[in-house]
Amino acid sequence: MDSHPLESWERPPDDDLGDRDEARPRKRRRKYIAKACNECKRRKIKCNGQSPCQRCGRQRIDCVYESPPRTETSGENHETLDRLLTQMAAMQEQITSLTTAVHALTQNTLVSTATALPRSDVASQRPFRRHSSIKEKESVFQGPTTSAYSLDLAKSSLQRRGIVEEHPDVADAEDGDVDGDEADTAPSQVIPMAVAASPPRTRHHPSGDPLWTIGKSEALRLCRVYEEEMGVMYPVLDLSQLLHQVELLYGTESWPRVPVVQGNEEQLDSTAVHILRLVFACALTAEAAGSSALALSLFESVREVADNFVWGVAGIKNIIFLTLVAIFYFQIDEETLAWRTIGIVERMCLERGLHRRETLSQPSIAKAGKDRVLRLFWLIYILDIRWSFGTGMPFSLEDSDIDPWLPEPEEKTPYLRVMIRYSRIAAKVWKFISAFNNTNEIKKEEMNYLDWQVQRWTADIPPVLSINSDNVHEEPRSLRRLRSLLYLRANQLRMLIHRPVLHSAAHIAKYPAESQTVVELAKESIRFITNLNETTDIYRLQQVTFNWFLVSAVAVVFLAVTQAPTHFSTICKEEFYMALELIKGFSTRSYISQRLWKSIRSLRKLGPQLMHRPVQSQPEPEWRGGAAVPAERGDLGNVVEVAPSQSTGTQEQSPLDGAQMTRELMEWFEAVGNLETQIMGMAPEGFDAGWQRYDYGEELSSVMKDCF
Repeated sequence: MDSHPLESWERPPDDDLGDRDEARPRKRRRKYIAKACNECKRRKIKCNGQSPCQRCGRQRIDCVYESPPRTETSGENHETLDRLLTQMAAMQEQITSLTTAVHALTQNTLVSTATALPRSDVASQRPFRRHSSIKEKESVFQGPTTSAYSLDLAKSSLQRRGIVEEHPDVADAEDGDVDGDEADTAPSQVIPMAVAASPPRTRHHPSGDPLWTIGKSEALRLCRVYEEEMGVMYPVLDLSQLLHQVELLYGTESWPRVPVVQGNEEQLDSTAVHILRLVFACALTAEAAGSSALALSLFESVREVADNFVWGVAGIKNIIFLTLVAIFYFQIDEETLAWRTIGIVERMCLERGLHRRETLSQPSIAKAGKDRVLRLFWLIYILDIRWSFGTGMPFSLEDSDIDPWLPEPEEKTPYLRVMIRYSRIAAKVWKFISAFNNTNEIKKEEMNYLDWQVQRWTADIPPVLSINSDNVHEEPRSLRRLRSLLYLRANQLRMLIHRPVLHSAAHIAKYPAESQTVVELAKESIRFITNLNETTDIYRLQQVTFNWFLVSAVAVVFLAVTQAPTHFSTICKEEFYMALELIKGFSTRSYISQRLWKSIRSLRKLGPQLMHRPVQSQPEPEWRGGAAVPAERGDLGNVVEVAPSQSTGTQEQSPLDGAQMTRELMEWFEAVGNLETQIMGMAPEGFDAGWQRYDYGEELSSVMKDCF
């Protein structure tokens, strides 16, 4: 039998080591291992798991395991590790691709839904414009600051003089809606605006996205147009930041997919891109006088986003986005929707506590920028009051709710600071007008005090924003627009303060100075806008903004002429013709023009009744200085004869041109002036008695309500 070398377990114990082991504490028992050989399992003893194990090696018996023992093969381990790393890298690439695809689907869901729907489905979407049915006309509220309110007062005055309206519903039904829809449309029916078809794209981007019909150079230009037309008035966004975002947007071919951020690469978030869409839409509407198919398509692509922001968290970016939505509504001549939207935005500001000074120290406000947040809040405050006066409906935030220690914007926004003080005075004027409507009592002292406050505000306007006739033609265009707006706002506020004296002929007789003041202010506004239109393109590009002042001034003149025609009709004639010249330049496709044409269609029906009444007084000399008027007036029908086809053609939905509208309004004005001559000639005992002898028909009061 071969001799085997003694293993470690066969060596006899060393005496010295044994003595030392006795002196040492016994070691802890080793744990049982999960894997044991068959012999150790049978004897239920410990097994060290080696091959052979300690006992089987000492007993020199076969050491058998149920499965092969563990072997240390480094080569196989390396191969397995490399294979796992390769699989993990492949999985990471798949996850990256899937993440990019999910972001792309999220960003394009709204656009693809708006463009892929058939026309029948698009018709079910929400409208851009509200439809005005007969039933809605009966319930729409006309506030005391609107021009329609002045015209309603004129209508009431004429009704008291015998001009009654027996069938108002019939007259309204014949007029129809601005857009030419049937009058029997249900109140809830709306007019859908289909998304304009996108022109061919040269880059591979999602089908139907109107954003990519705009090239990079055009996008940069539209940002500058926005800053020129709206940014200087509404300092919500910074031009340099907008231009930088456009560079980022058009610098990647992966848009509108949101790429995975790699390293420190700067990326745009979806809200920033939505804001850019609205900036482009606002600029396009400004250039197109409120009507742009591409602008409507851009706005349609963010409609659902706006809804989500209304019901979502009141974040600063969300507030900025919805403020731009309100501005866009105003640009397309939907002032009621603008007023409604800005009211929601103002409540979101209250949720965030932007009206309190202590909120400015919050980290989220500091991150957005304290000065930027202050500009945003005060702008929303100004727009709310501005559109409240335009719609005649109350504003959302009282001055008493704002922290008196809340800072105003920095000095580099002087227009905004001036408008804050203007809005505070306007809020007092609103309360004054509302109190008068409730009591019908003129408080002359309060009226004069408010008028003094407005004049003091005008005097305190910084020189850079005040009207200076010396260098009016040399000043920058944007600066001239701001100066013009401030001048017209001062006139507008003073007209509202003094307008209660025009509510009745008795008030005019009692307050002749105040009556003359309000009429002169209206005439000045008309002359100023006429000069602005003749010397610049500011009025043409911002008709929605400036027409509010124009219409308000014309309404004041109309109310004065209605209450006291003997005193005001002749002296207001020149300014009336100036307004007609502005109307002549209207685009026949604009929404403003369509509303005006609706009134002219009503005047056509009225024309034959006014122009064929017998004259019982001696003819007077023709008016000089105005438009050409025939000198002989044996019959009013010879003065401004209207062809039967014109006078009865009320179903025409659009004028041939602006000159046609001007001509028919001029004929109407001459006819009304001739009515005054008849009345004065027939009634030597007094104006009112002579006027009430004649009933000029139900149409006149209806026309006066909706004339402008």
